[in-house]
Amino acid sequence: MMTLSQISARMGILAATIVLSATLLFVAPQAHAANNSSYYKAELAQPTTAKPKLLRSVYVKCEGSNCRAPMASTAPKNMCISIVREFGAVTAFTAGERVFTAEEVAACNSDNAKAIAKN
Repeated sequence: MMTLSQISARMGILAATIVLSATLLFVAPQAHAANNSSYYKAELAQPTTAKPKLLRSVYVKCEGSNCRAPMASTAPKNMCISIVREFGAVTAFTAGERVFTAEEVAACNSDNAKAIAKN
């Protein structure tokens, strides 16, 4: 037979486990989403007031000349070109830890100009 103190201790452990589980259930996804929301970062040559747009399966949000988007299953260059097409020329672009060189940024802007000329 269990004593009252043994039951009390087990109830305390159960309550602590429930609180910890609930915390991980709600906090961990939010932390991941916060980190994930700015995988792509672009600096526009000209500020924009455009609303967030769905590009390559993720929403790209721009405030002034800063654009941000979560990771997508596309090559960084393709995302850069898509941002240029939708929001205008970029002066800087990063994908996670990868910072585009001046030549890569110029290629994003140039590839967009070539695509527009073809249409």
